[in-house]
Amino acid sequence: MAEEVAKKLNITEKTVVECKDFEVIEGNLDSPLWILMIQDKLKIVLEVDEYMKLMETLKNVMKENFELKLEKAILSEFPVDYDDVKAVVLEEMKQNENATIDEILNKVKLEHPNLFYNLDLDKIF
Repeated sequence: MAEEVAKKLNITEKTVVECKDFEVIEGNLDSPLWILMIQDKLKIVLEVDEYMKLMETLKNVMKENFELKLEKAILSEFPVDYDDVKAVVLEEMKQNENATIDEILNKVKLEHPNLFYNLDLDKIF
């Protein structure tokens, strides 16, 4: 059973610990969360379903955070069509994974100036 869970979580290293003799100092064994003391270090133990929910939530939060940062960066450059700029930026990100959003947005702005409004604020004021 542990091997099936490890495969589901993409864990290649065997890290299953089986406890034969343990002492419950306080708390309830029916709790979905355990705090273990192992060699004077605290470890958190979750049920597999709870862990999977936590990882899925983290994944969704990270995706939402990225989307908001991307939207903010694109809109700050006054795009003609937000969706077009986003598509080009995402394609550039696939090709250059180590660059930041701002670096890629600057590259897109240089290579595709037609995607952005040309606001010369010096002439306005």
